[in-house]
Amino acid sequence: MKITRITLLLGTSLLVMACDMPLPQAVADPGEAQPVSPNAAADLSGFASTAPLSTSGPENALPGQCYTQVTRPARFETETRQVLETPASAEFEVIPATYRTETVPVVVEEAYTRLEVIPAIYETVMDTVIVEPSREVTRTIPAEYTTVAEQVPVRPSYRNWVASNRIYPTGASALGGTVIGNRTLASGAVETLVEFPPEFETVTRRELVQPERTETIVIPAVTREVPRRVIAQPARTVEVVVPAVTRQVEREVVATNERVIRKEVPATFREVSTPVQVLPAQEVWANVVCDTDYNPILVRALQRALAEQGEYRGAVDGIMGPGTQRAIRAYQLDLGYDTPALTLEAVRALGLTA
Repeated sequence: MKITRITLLLGTSLLVMACDMPLPQAVADPGEAQPVSPNAAADLSGFASTAPLSTSGPENALPGQCYTQVTRPARFETETRQVLETPASAEFEVIPATYRTETVPVVVEEAYTRLEVIPAIYETVMDTVIVEPSREVTRTIPAEYTTVAEQVPVRPSYRNWVASNRIYPTGASALGGTVIGNRTLASGAVETLVEFPPEFETVTRRELVQPERTETIVIPAVTREVPRRVIAQPARTVEVVVPAVTRQVEREVVATNERVIRKEVPATFREVSTPVQVLPAQEVWANVVCDTDYNPILVRALQRALAEQGEYRGAVDGIMGPGTQRAIRAYQLDLGYDTPALTLEAVRALGLTA
């Protein structure tokens, strides 16, 4: 006897069930639906929901596997089109004339001209009068000196032994100079040879910046301003225009003329949606789970998987009842099969096989 092992994936554990059925040969896609006949596969339009069952059997059927004829429901698409509801038309609106009140001037007395004598215009100007002419003055500018301070060496640098009572490192600044070395006397006293820096004295001296010189200065002339009256504009005779005398009068005038406005009223449409069949219903052979393969373990796994898909709401009891079959049928409608028989394609889609 050949034993086929079907492994079901349930949560994190693996359930293995054995059933008495021949081990099939390798199949590329055992769950793929097959047309009822070659002629039907070539012409899908020959099938309708009332097509007679085929008696030719499934093609390439494997021994020991179960097949059943299932209905692939017709597929429809919604076609939306616009339907004229009201045709286009025109409306006419008469807009009456509008009026406004305006104020216009009315001449009461005509304008005229008269002669007018304009007297001369004088202005005061200032004349510059020289009181004392300009002259040149020569003066002597004394020399300029600056004080310069400079450092003059008084004593150069020198070295001397200084009692220090300690040994200093060579090059250190100590005892008023730079340490050259150290020595220890027989008495135990320590002396340090120190190089003292040179001593300088600041000496100041006067240094000539600019020698004595003479320069000539021009003293400008002394002047004063004397006012003088001159004619800016001579007297003249001009014509003066006396404007007309007017008064304001109100009157009513047309602001906008009467007019007729044509308004185009566009047509209105409504959308009508109708289902259009794009693929007719057809009967096909499907590879399904055999009735002998069902056991409580498989059915419980199936019920859990259908419950996760939201198709099964009953108890997970391992019984293949009407509720489970309705859930199988509802789930397989999305796969294109209208049947309560569990197809191997649905088994794979639900993740029940490994």
